[in-house]
Formats: sequence, C-alpha cells, structure tokens
Amino acid sequence: MSLETIVVGSGPSGVACAWALLRAGHRVKMLDTGLHREPELSERLAQLQTVDSVAWNAAPEAAFLRKGIGADTKGIPLKLAYGSDFPYRSLRGGAEVICEDVYTRRSLAFGGLSNVWGASMLPYRQGDIGDWPVSEADLAPHYRAVLEHVPLSGREDDLRALFPLFADASPLPMGLQARNLLARLDRNRAALKEKNVFAGASRLAVTHTRGRLCVCCGLCLYGCPLNLIYCSASSVEDLKTQTNFAYVPGTYIRKAEESGGRAAAEGFDVSTGKACSFNADRIFLACGVLGTTEIALRSMRAYSTSVRLVDSQYFLQPCLALNGTRGVTKEHLHTLAQVFIEIVDETISNYTVHLQTYTYNELYAGAIDSVAGIIGPFVPKEVILSRLIVLQGYLHSHESPSMNCVLEETEAGDTLRVRIEENPRTRETIRRVQKKLLKCSALTGLIPLMPLLRIGQPGRGFHSGGSFPMNRSPSGFQSDCLGRIPGFSRVHAVDSSVFPSIPASTITLTAMANAHRIGTQAAQL
Repeated sequence: MSLETIVVGSGPSGVACAWALLRAGHRVKMLDTGLHREPELSERLAQLQTVDSVAWNAAPEAAFLRKGIGADTKGIPLKLAYGSDFPYRSLRGGAEVICEDVYTRRSLAFGGLSNVWGASMLPYRQGDIGDWPVSEADLAPHYRAVLEHVPLSGREDDLRALFPLFADASPLPMGLQARNLLARLDRNRAALKEKNVFAGASRLAVTHTRGRLCVCCGLCLYGCPLNLIYCSASSVEDLKTQTNFAYVPGTYIRKAEESGGRAAAEGFDVSTGKACSFNADRIFLACGVLGTTEIALRSMRAYSTSVRLVDSQYFLQPCLALNGTRGVTKEHLHTLAQVFIEIVDETISNYTVHLQTYTYNELYAGAIDSVAGIIGPFVPKEVILSRLIVLQGYLHSHESPSMNCVLEETEAGDTLRVRIEENPRTRETIRRVQKKLLKCSALTGLIPLMPLLRIGQPGRGFHSGGSFPMNRSPSGFQSDCLGRIPGFSRVHAVDSSVFPSIPASTITLTAMANAHRIGTQAAQL
C-alpha cells in the first residue's frame, strides 16, 4: 500500500530517507525551512564562471569567496559558503541555541550543513559500532544505495581492508606534496601495518567525471565555483522531478503529534508566521542533531529534561614534512583532504583514530604570520610552506567530551541550551596519538609540531549525535532500531541523533546510509 510520508529537512539524511521511501512506492512531502544564499552571491558566482579558471585565484571576481575566512594560531574559523553564513542563520520564531563551552551549530538552510562540509566519505567499521543494534553488514546495502546518487572520488588502496568502497571511484588530481606523501606511505606500508597504521587516498563526495572535471583552483574551502562538491540541495532538485515527491520550503516544524493512526507535523509558515499543519502516515525527522532534538523534545513535552549528545573530538596537528616540495604556492591543486591515515592501535585507543591530511592552502600563510608576529619578515615562509602539512584528527565519541542538551521554555520563546560534559580520557588519548606520530615520523615523513596542537571545542567538527540512541529494547530517551522517538509509533528520527556512538571516521556517509535503512524498513510496516 502506498503511504503518504513526510520528511522534515533537506540535508543528506533527509534526501537519503526520501530515496528509500520513493523506491518503495510511497508519496513523500519534504518540509524545509530552506534558507538560501543571497541572490547577489549567485550572480557573482555566475560571473566568476565566465573567467578562465586558471586566473581564478588572482581574479577580482573571486574576492567575495574569501570574505570572512582567515586562519591564525587558533586554527580555521567557521567555514562559510561563498562568503555567506546562510547555512548557520537562525530564524525568528525558532528556538534559540545557546552554547556553553561547546561550539556547534544547527542549519535551516536548503541542503543543511552539506553546504559547508569537507566532503570526506568513509563508512563505519564494525569494531567502532559494537554498541549499535545495527551492524556494518546491515548498513552495507544502504551504503551502496546512497552511492548510487552521491559522487565518490577515491581509489583502490590499503584503506579498503578497513573501509570498503561500496562503489566505483576515480581519484581527484593530487598535489605534489600529497603525491610525495602517499608514495612514501605506500613504500613503507608493511612497516606501518606492523605499527597498526594504514593510509590511502582520501575519499571525497566530489564530482570528477567527463564533462565535469575538477580544475584544481584551490578554492575548495570557500565553496567550489563549479559546484562539484556534493550538496544535498542538488539531490532535492533531482527529487523534484519525481511524480510522488513534493518539496515545501519556507516551513519551520516545531513538533509532531499522533492521533487516529496518523501523524501530524506542526509549525509555522516562515513568510507569514501563521501556524501550519501537515498530516501523513509517517513522519521522518532529518533536521540534524540539534533540530531533530528540539522537535523531539517539544513533541514529547520534555522541557527542562536533559539529553546527552555524543561527539567525535576534533583536533588539528600541524606537521613538517622531512622533505620540502618546491613551488607549492604556485601549484594548481584542490584543498580538500588529500590523504587519510588511520591508526588502529589498542595502545592508543580502543577505536580507530582518523586523520585527514591537508597539504598547502593559502590560509597557511596567514597562520604563519600570526605565529611569527613581529619577526614575520625574517621567517622563511616559502621554506615552511613547502614542508607544512596539517592533520585534522577525530576520536571516537567514547574518548571525547559530550554535550548536555536541554530545551527550555521561556516567555521570550524556547531555548535549546547545550553544555559541555568533559571526558578525562580525551587529552591523554590525543597525547598518545602525538607520540605515535612522532615514533612513525621516519616512515610517514611527517614530524608533528607538538606545541602547535589545537583541540577544538566539543561540537566543532560537526560529528555529533546520539540524543535518542537506537536500542533493540529502548527505554528512557532511547529510540528503537527504526529511530522512533519515545512515546511515538509513527515519528522516526533518521539523522545522527539516533547514533548510539560516533566513530572517528567521517559521519555523513553513515548518516545517509542509516537514514536510507530506516526509510526502507519503515516503508514495509
């Protein structure tokens, strides 16, 4: 029987769930606040595309991309999309998010946080999800299904033993620094394997096919001028061509209700402020961990009740390569992650430690100037840049701080308050990672600059979830294996809010696969 279903949110989890429901023959209505970037930015982007890509870096038409983004000794600030903060903007009438010693954001944008992500794509390993009621084998067909829609760049290499590809992939062009690093890692793979270190080319959700090729302009962190980095907004545009799909933007959903074997999503129209309600057989919440948590707590009438968000600790470790690479400041390359390094060593952590390798980026020059201060003119910046490589690391949530989240009802409106919950194991685990990197430096060619380590606040890596963790026999604030929130039989959370833990490897592919799994199985009820 064809069901009438509602998906709330246009981010990666939302579109993955919609694909599954449509494949099952159900009707899907996607409700979305759907904030867009400013029209003038789209006009500037179109103008930039008329300029030869070889000249983009120096072109005055590209200046708007760099607006508001720089780097210093604290690291790289919040990433913008083509110079705009629209992915993070709040909305009058929506719950205010107040962060205390944490750094996290919700998104009301069309495409959610996929407007500003780093495009890294890895599945989860069974050893990292042993506390889940869903296994790696359960997720495998849904990884494949997602990658039928999402582009994947990568290659067959040593990473496949840990992380299956699940799809055909071809690598993006690599910069010379990355090629040199990967060649060294490949030469020393046997010795590194003995030390439980594995490496390979990065896997990225970036289109690089005939007719749509990466031009290696180096502007990736500002927003790809050719829109080659996957954003789920593009999938919504594809979904709009389906007969059984309807997209309803300008809608802020506040809560869900159930009655008479049906479910209702209730909220307000963004343009008029008027209340609105949508009925369906089932509702799937895909608003990101903060958005879904807000809706679920309000639906459960669980004000002033704390739920725990788990997070994968994010950190930056600058390194110097043993050998310099000439001409990096003039080379044409992409500036997303180029190499992945995985540490699977129980003396370091009981779980995989994931490291993403970033080679030259124009932002590094500003960071060097910030460190150098008044002696900057005497610092051999070109020499440093020829050897500087930054590792962006993640830990499993069991070895990371978590966050305490409470929905508070006030006269001025609802507030979602998020506070830190420290984990005493975090700094010690990162210290062991540093020592491991130092011991392996002769094999990797990377010397960690230990004093320059930067540990992000909880939430800073945007790898968070777990407010309603899945459990085969749910109790309290746990959901079941279909993400049904407590007290509801027809309202499913499908994003990372149902993850029992957050492994270190990248979150988006599994968020999409699990949403696809829930949509597929719920469609059979």
